[in-house]
Amino acid sequence: MSSFVSRALLAAVAVTSLHMVPVSVASAQTQEIVDDRNVSVRERARPGYDAVGVRAGAFTVFPEASISGTFDDNIYATDTNTESDFITTLAAGVQAVSNWSRHSLNLNAGISQALYADNNDEDRLDWNVGGDGRLDITRDTSVSGGLSYAQLHEDRSAPNAIGLAAEPTEYTLLQADAALDHRFNRVTSRIGATYSDYDFDTVPLTGGGVLNQDFRDREEYTEFLQLGYDVSPDTNVYVRGTLNQREYDQKPPVVALNRDSDGYAVVAGSDFRLTNLAQGGIFVGYQEQDYDDPTLAQIDGIAYGANVDWFVTPLTTIRFEAAATIEETIAAGASGYTDNSVGFRIDHELMRNVIIGANAGYSNQDFEGIPRDDDVVSAGLGVDYFLNRNFSLSLGYDYTDRDSTVAGLDYSRNEIGLTLRAGL
Repeated sequence: MSSFVSRALLAAVAVTSLHMVPVSVASAQTQEIVDDRNVSVRERARPGYDAVGVRAGAFTVFPEASISGTFDDNIYATDTNTESDFITTLAAGVQAVSNWSRHSLNLNAGISQALYADNNDEDRLDWNVGGDGRLDITRDTSVSGGLSYAQLHEDRSAPNAIGLAAEPTEYTLLQADAALDHRFNRVTSRIGATYSDYDFDTVPLTGGGVLNQDFRDREEYTEFLQLGYDVSPDTNVYVRGTLNQREYDQKPPVVALNRDSDGYAVVAGSDFRLTNLAQGGIFVGYQEQDYDDPTLAQIDGIAYGANVDWFVTPLTTIRFEAAATIEETIAAGASGYTDNSVGFRIDHELMRNVIIGANAGYSNQDFEGIPRDDDVVSAGLGVDYFLNRNFSLSLGYDYTDRDSTVAGLDYSRNEIGLTLRAGL
């Protein structure tokens, strides 16, 4: 415990030793409200409270650091014998954004260390580095792309989490993407591809021994073509076709099953902006995933997605999200699972420097080939308090509940946390 406290105190000193400025609190929203109802509460500019960054040649650099404390009443996401703990999380990140009149380049990096007060085996260090950019070839043609690499961990509540793992599973993720956009008057076109490489670490098991997770390592390739038409300056309708290939590093006879698969999706949708009312996108179609191993059942069904902001008032935004995807699994006998999710978030600007919010979501994870069906319900409340350009406070509560047809996979979790952020 003394080691934990000393580490937390040293990190807190490091965070708070950033450039300090006098703290001023806005007591009321006295500024005139600008008619910006087509911008969500969390995305609109807040003069006096937004970090201005540091100019560095042709870039503006935005450094940030934070320290948070969270109480979690079920850190292992178990149905019985639940364990609670207090987690201190120290995080830092930096983003560099180009200031060019044409083209763009964004670079970013971040690191996060979670320290558990009583269960040190749950301590975890995540980090990431990456960048993305756009090359404007002509007025109507551009090429964009991105590259990132991250060291991550699998949450104890994840559908594929190892139940007997003595500590969270760690893995690295390399991702790259590229796309070409071209406009022919009102006709828009976009063609691109993405690449992902997952590499899972060996994990120690409760009671001794280790589990080599090389059988989970895989590469995923995705190619897409989208053709659209501008019905109006604010509305584009489109059709999109997507192919994917998922290739695992290990195949029989090293492992029992060949989980390689190929899939596709065909959807129709629209990106729109209804001035002063709503903006976002929505699509619907069909998707299918076929597996190389004849014992693994094909998965198919409806494909849909939505991400819509409704501007209820200049001070209130409701965001609706939905998605249907086919995901990978390591569950014995299952080829994969379909994840159907819906959710909403409401944000209200109580004062210019105070935002309160609430969210709720539902997800159904239906595993193909085995009698497992999970229903996950989540909800949360939070408040963000911007002290000035450099400091903000966030207080939040989150609730998660999973109801599974498989015994022992049910759980409920309550988390409450406070975060102090500092940025320039």
